[in-house]
Amino acid sequence: MRSRFFRRLGGVLPYRADRKVAAKLLGCSIDAARLTLMRVFKPGAIFTSVAAVLLLLAATSLGPEPYARTPVSAADFARAVTMRCESLIELYLTEHRNPNARVAQGCTLLLIAALQQDRDTVRRLLDAGARVELADKTGFTPLMAAAMHGDLEMFDAFLARSVHADMGARCRDGRDLLGIALDGGNKKIVETILERLPPMQQWTASTRRVLDGALRAGNKDRIRLLLHKHAAPPTPEGKSVPLLAYSIASNDAPLFTTLLGCGADPNTALPAKYDQDFLALLPSKALRSYIEDDRGVTILLLAAGLGQTDYLHALLEAGADRNHTTTRSKMRALDLAAETQNWRCTQILLGSGPPPDQLRIEISLASQHAEVIKDGVPVFRTVCSTGRDGYATRTGSYVITNKERNHRSTIYKVEMPYFMRLSCLDFGMHEGVVPNYPASHGCIRLPGDAARKLFTEIPVGTLVTVK
Repeated sequence: MRSRFFRRLGGVLPYRADRKVAAKLLGCSIDAARLTLMRVFKPGAIFTSVAAVLLLLAATSLGPEPYARTPVSAADFARAVTMRCESLIELYLTEHRNPNARVAQGCTLLLIAALQQDRDTVRRLLDAGARVELADKTGFTPLMAAAMHGDLEMFDAFLARSVHADMGARCRDGRDLLGIALDGGNKKIVETILERLPPMQQWTASTRRVLDGALRAGNKDRIRLLLHKHAAPPTPEGKSVPLLAYSIASNDAPLFTTLLGCGADPNTALPAKYDQDFLALLPSKALRSYIEDDRGVTILLLAAGLGQTDYLHALLEAGADRNHTTTRSKMRALDLAAETQNWRCTQILLGSGPPPDQLRIEISLASQHAEVIKDGVPVFRTVCSTGRDGYATRTGSYVITNKERNHRSTIYKVEMPYFMRLSCLDFGMHEGVVPNYPASHGCIRLPGDAARKLFTEIPVGTLVTVK
């Protein structure tokens, strides 16, 4: 009986002192049994014996069960990281629990450790197989946490363990990794993100923010990198017109030169819908009308219409297409320059034309004469006949844009030999009847000999002024 009792108490009373107590209880129960046999006819003794036996049975059956250890949960681990409870963290990792388990709001254990800036736990979770790419329910990732704290060591550790780190990752609230890094203030993290950004179609608030800072600092390498990363041209915040177009319209030469020199597209097109503050920069109502009513207008056409010769030269040297035509009106930059009487731009787009101080033609409506001026001196003079009433020849500065030896008017169905078109328009100089008074439909008629001489000796691109 003694041996069976001690075997049952093995897990309940493991210590020597407890075993002595059990022995005493056992001894008492045996003595009580003997006393019962001696007093078999006494009811009080019988009751006492029964009570002793019941007490013994209760003592042997109601003792505590042997200790069983409860596994550490992910929620326990998360609390341990927050409270810096190293022993519980150690226990979780030692038991080889899931390193990618999630707790409240879908947070991973790695994200919690990163937010607490617990580098040692981050390292141990990574070694245990924690995945860097896993985000919480809002899209916030461990990389973002490291960038937020400006922790370059942790950020680099995450990159080293990341298989497909998405540098363009964005949270549901609109924040992205680059913007978070900018707020974190670690320049090396920002640079790493910029270098690893995937190609992007449109600019984000964060990439615009970086571009603005690079423009202010004159950081051309960063400007060049950002322009290379984006398919669309950069625009000011909240605007639709490209920044390069704003620089031309506002005559901001440093901004224009920097953007173009860093790789901005010289064939950048303007949008279908214009910003009102951009249109307000255009000095001419006619130019605003051309720009607004057409589609496919490029910055080359804009520069030509504004008469910005320096910008025009730079765009052409950078590879702008001078033969590009707009969608609706089929206008080239040359046509717009000519239409707006920007003769210098017209010469540039033609690719030829002598400077006016070397060679030009002057037409006098009052005297009905044409005169060739060479090096500031009149070298040839002839009579002419300009537009009659109702067809007055328009005054202004024009450029000979092309010549046709045998031209026939598509409007009046008449021959116009030695035709020299002015600024791509519907009139020019040609051989015709010259009655010593205005008689044409707007063209400048010349005597035969004079028309042949000018046609032969005056090159395309020569300036012609009508006064």
